[in-house]
Amino acid sequence: MGKIFDAVFPMMANRKANMILRKKMSPQNEAGEYIEPTGVLVYVENSDKLSSEILKEQYEYSFKTKDKLEDKAKTNIIGITISITLIIGASGMLSSISEKFQIPFIAWLSFLLFMVSVAYMLLAGLLVIRVLTNENEAYIVKLTSLANGEEILRDDYDKCIAQNQMKNTIRNNYVFTSYACIRNALVCLFVIFLFVTIPFKSPSEETSGVLSYSSQAYSFMFTSSAIDYITEYDVRNVVESAVINVIEKSEQSTHIGTCGIIDVNSNLFIKYEVSENYIRILLIEPYITP
Repeated sequence: MGKIFDAVFPMMANRKANMILRKKMSPQNEAGEYIEPTGVLVYVENSDKLSSEILKEQYEYSFKTKDKLEDKAKTNIIGITISITLIIGASGMLSSISEKFQIPFIAWLSFLLFMVSVAYMLLAGLLVIRVLTNENEAYIVKLTSLANGEEILRDDYDKCIAQNQMKNTIRNNYVFTSYACIRNALVCLFVIFLFVTIPFKSPSEETSGVLSYSSQAYSFMFTSSAIDYITEYDVRNVVESAVINVIEKSEQSTHIGTCGIIDVNSNLFIKYEVSENYIRILLIEPYITP
């Protein structure tokens, strides 16, 4: 459950991890007073055998890691730009989904997913910007350490390496969280895309239906003009019932082909075509009795 929460809200896990790292970078005693942070050598066996030259290499490597993470952050900005373009295109999909399904829940779900994807993308951008601005700092060896001998220089390298490594871990957390936000935004957009492409037709868009009366079963099909009329006036059941009643009251063979009837109860003129068990509604018009 925790992994799912971290996947949906990666910024929370990032904040928690970075808070722990910042406390290690600025440790305090029980009285709340600042104390010197430990270096990396405390975790290394026989650390006294490591010269300042070796530590210098690790020190310089921490700067190379910093540059690589900042390059990743810059590359991430390009991905965010592409994703924002997708989001702008997705806004036009919302009206398409609303017209297609005509279900309030689906329409609101699509809108919510769209807004969540925008929020994820904005957050991804803010995170990488933070890497390039707020977190753009490094710990360097003091000039006094260079002048005060091997032991002091070695100790300064040790602490700077530890601080820079933790700082790089913080940067890496921000970059990783930014990628996670882009991933979640694309997942939301993919769900919206599925809603657009799924082969579904709302009742107002359907061109056929099946009604059964007595021993007869007919499949109805409607022309575009007939669909427009029944969508506007909601007379589909009236039209189908009127046609079925006429066919059942007479011999079916007399209705093969194109026919026209007037439904006096609803004042409609209905033109239809019968072919075996298929009825195609060609035209529906209001009929005014003289």
